[in-house]
Amino acid sequence: MTNTYEGAGLGLAISKAYVEMLGGEIWIESEEGKGTCFYFTLPVLINTETGPRVVNDIKGDNEPEKVNAVILIAEDDETSLLYLNYILKDSYFKLLAARNGSEAIELCRSHHDINVVLMDISMPDIDGHTAAKLIKEFRPGLPIIAQTAFALDEDKEKYNDTFDDYITKPIKADEIKQKIKRVLKYSD
Repeated sequence: MTNTYEGAGLGLAISKAYVEMLGGEIWIESEEGKGTCFYFTLPVLINTETGPRVVNDIKGDNEPEKVNAVILIAEDDETSLLYLNYILKDSYFKLLAARNGSEAIELCRSHHDINVVLMDISMPDIDGHTAAKLIKEFRPGLPIIAQTAFALDEDKEKYNDTFDDYITKPIKADEIKQKIKRVLKYSD
């Protein structure tokens, strides 16, 4: 520890934990006198299809204390969609995905089994706020939770008339699950 630029030695352990948590692998290749290369792989779902899709499906056993619901995730960012799928995959939800406001509106029109919508505010085509207003016209009782990076009180207030709740990004797993349960009126 005499070098002022040495770290605590935790970087590789933390990187390994993150990579493995995301389902990947990490390894090193080292050559004396030349150095060490660190490599990792992460599983990625590349979506080449167009239109709505099922991200995952409800688990087989229906435990009474678990929430069973169909959730529409309206999100244009593939990484955010994968993250939401990851944090909700063990929660007994069937997840549908829309990449823009128009798809979200169409899915809500054609899938009456949707119980809640997680709506990104900033999306191409039709923004999330406008899409939510249009959905509420034909499905006024459908709970819609805004996903937004804007956490200012003025921003939250302008969404109060349309959204049933909001969550700020980055989304925390426990927080989004609690908000979904609350709008679906489930208790712990």
